[in-house]
This record gives sequence, structure tokens and C-alpha cells, in this order.
Amino acid sequence: MKLTFYPSTKTGIYAITFMIMAVILVVVVAYLGQDMEVEPEGSFFDHMNLAVMSLLAFLFSIISLVTGLLAVIRDKERSILSMGAVLLSFVAVYFGIMEFIGGMNLFNLQTK
Repeated sequence: MKLTFYPSTKTGIYAITFMIMAVILVVVVAYLGQDMEVEPEGSFFDHMNLAVMSLLAFLFSIISLVTGLLAVIRDKERSILSMGAVLLSFVAVYFGIMEFIGGMNLFNLQTK
């Protein structure tokens, strides 16, 4: 099977679609978050609309990763856009999980 630019399977198209929606939500969150005052000791849910959009972008990245991996592994999809969506969604999911783990402060073993 040769390398193409646009995917030929539905799961490859879904992976690209969900990744585009995640990128659009990230851009909207970044644009709306510029003018808001963020307190250093504030929580994630202080600005509920930005928190919900950020969680939706993370969810869309997870869906894009799953559908993209299904397209590449199960359906033997070999397109540049679907592989790019898998790579971009993997990076987004990785950094989202690392941000969550870092925010939990589980590995801080220092005592007073």
C-alpha cells in the first residue's frame, strides 16, 4: 500500500476531524485566556468555561489518538494526515496526562 496524503478510511477521517476540533478548541482557549486574570493559587475550575473547553480538547485528542491508531493498525491506513493526527494527538495526550500528574503533586516526598 502506498503513502497518500488524504486518508481513505472512515476511521482515518475521524482521527483528522477530532484532531482539528481539538486544535480549534485550544486556540479558542488561548485567545479567551489572554484577557483573564489568573491567580497563582487559583484552581483549574476558577474559569469554568475555559476549563470545560480544555477538557473537551483533551477528550477530542484522546478520541483522535484511538481512532487514528485503529486506522493505522487495523485498517492499514497509510496517509500523511492520519499519521500526523496520531502523532499530534499522542503529544497532546502525553502532555495532558503529565500536567495532571504534576498537578496532583504525588511524587513530592519532602517533609517539613
